[in-house]
Amino acid sequence: MLIRQVRPLDAASGEVPARPLDVRLRHGAISEIAASLAPAAGEEVVDGGGAIAIPGLWDQHVHTGQLAQAHARLDTSGAGSVGVILELVRAELALRREAGTDPGQALIGFGHRLVDLAMRPTVPALDEATGSVPTVLIGGDAHHAWLNSSALRLLGLPARDGILAEEDWFALAPRLIVLPGVADAFSTGAAMLQRQALQRGVVGLVDMEWGRPWEVWPHRSPRLHVRTAVYPAELAHAPGPTGTVLDPTGLVTMGPLKVIVDGALGSHSAYTRETYSDGHGYAGRGVLSFGAQELTAALAQAKAQGLTAAVHAIGDAAAQLALDAIAQVGISSRIEHAQMLTDDDVTAMAQLGVTASVQPAHLLDDRDATESVWPGHGAQAFRLRDLLTAGVPLALGSDAPVAPLDPWLAMSAAVHRSADDRAGWHPEQQLQPREALAASTDGVRTLTVGGPGDVVLLAEDPFVEVPLGDGGQMLDAAAREAAHRLRETRVLATIVAGRLESQL
Repeated sequence: MLIRQVRPLDAASGEVPARPLDVRLRHGAISEIAASLAPAAGEEVVDGGGAIAIPGLWDQHVHTGQLAQAHARLDTSGAGSVGVILELVRAELALRREAGTDPGQALIGFGHRLVDLAMRPTVPALDEATGSVPTVLIGGDAHHAWLNSSALRLLGLPARDGILAEEDWFALAPRLIVLPGVADAFSTGAAMLQRQALQRGVVGLVDMEWGRPWEVWPHRSPRLHVRTAVYPAELAHAPGPTGTVLDPTGLVTMGPLKVIVDGALGSHSAYTRETYSDGHGYAGRGVLSFGAQELTAALAQAKAQGLTAAVHAIGDAAAQLALDAIAQVGISSRIEHAQMLTDDDVTAMAQLGVTASVQPAHLLDDRDATESVWPGHGAQAFRLRDLLTAGVPLALGSDAPVAPLDPWLAMSAAVHRSADDRAGWHPEQQLQPREALAASTDGVRTLTVGGPGDVVLLAEDPFVEVPLGDGGQMLDAAAREAAHRLRETRVLATIVAGRLESQL
């Protein structure tokens, strides 16, 4: 392929050449960059028309199985009470009856947050609203689910009165596909998520789905790069080492061991050094899902198999435990979410070479909840600037479907840190647009000969430097405008391993 007349942007400096260049791709890599290249016989030519060219974007944390089903799910996000959720369920079932939908088809919902609910969800309340329709309402942070009796019975679970959370829910989630209608939604959604990702300039993702995604992806007609994770329960069956090619296209490769140490803020289960303001969770400090000895053993086994590690740690106590285990084992690792960190945690991550895999869009939802349940600790949350200054590598993602698979939303959140009319939350932690880009390209800073043939063409350059005020922080109006430009960026084309996969 020959890409004509584009202006490659350097994510490190923010610079673009004054005059457009041509870029030639061969065998999935960049083979030439010059002012003018003649098309070779049989070569596909893409006319860039002076477009900005950037390295392909990656989403470093996606749950593809859950995302594949998301288009068919009832949206319960924003529902602030059990009563509102139940009204949404009743309305959805009424629409299904009017449409003549098979009454045995399962109803799957997603989006509500326990932190927003004054009353706890109960099975009898859901049974009253749903009757015999198998119903599973998944929390917006994917750390719990509210099932009715029909769903519990079909999934072979005993009767209960409340939600399933953390490890109990993680073990069940891959089995939802056995519920009536879920498999069809999954098949359609898998193709849809790839198409939507490519339209947003995403050339690769790290799949953190449960089960054995390394066995599934080679059969999904992959159109982008996929690194598949493995959880401790399946570790003995996982191929290794990390980077092992798993399909004939070379697009699917083995990724890291994923270990979930604690819960999430939205479920009041992130494991923290100090107690929550409402005393919720284990000893008032959240939930420790994976103990220190278990974690060390799992990391040691992963290292022996040649795998890297991705350790979920949202609370600062979980981060401390994870970093201690990583240091003991000496394994190449990432902290997933890295949401609440002390100064010592940031220093340890830099010293150990641990990557911070962060989902900035979460800060938009967690801003008020953090100030409510962890009052006085907002400065510890999403410390992007501190991590970058300390020399900790940043890798941005979405945690989709918890947040949309949209790197432009993630970058805009990292730049301004506000979802409404308020000024940016802890603006001292904001990133410049080009810094957010550099954390979104899987370590590739610019298009270079020999580099991967993953290229995204943009209609404009949204990575303009944001001016600083007298205090050395971004001017809020300028940061807001920069975030807006990022969200409104138009992706003209996405090229993966030298193949044109999406074009406006």
